Amino acid sequence: MFDQAYASLLNQLEEMPLFLKQSVARLPLEVLRRQPAEDKSPLLEHLWHVRDCDADLYGLRIRRVLNEARPHLVPVDVGVWPEQRQYASRSGDVAVSEFADLRADLVKVLRNLGQDDVARVGIRADGSEINVIGLIEQMADHDRDHRWRMAAILKGFGPV
Repeated sequence: MFDQAYASLLNQLEEMPLFLKQSVARLPLEVLRRQPAEDKSPLLEHLWHVRDCDADLYGLRIRRVLNEARPHLVPVDVGVWPEQRQYASRSGDVAVSEFADLRADLVKVLRNLGQDDVARVGIRADGSEINVIGLIEQMADHDRDHRWRMAAILKGFGPV
């Protein structure tokens, strides 16, 4: 049962780059920068946010928990990233490409793990533990949230 559920979870992670490539890759920069009425972030911010979360939040945490003994997982203020990292001046296609590479590398690592590996834990700021499975589930939830939001933005824009 574990193997089937775990494989399903990893398949979900693999879907996000495909969604981005099919829905927003190669859209004109003016569309990616357009402020949607129903969301606080333009598509371009979503793209760089999910890319950076893979590199500097979820992916980083997963790798730390796999490679360190009970690492402390400090909170990350992702709200400062759009301005600090100048998302508005960056390429959406680069974000999608880099995200796809990061995600593929992470899933490759995750596919080779056993039950003992995914049971390893990190310590959150509040002192609670989270295991690798929990971190993967957070990543999948994050993907679903951004997929829904980006799809709603695109629907609100109409044909682009």
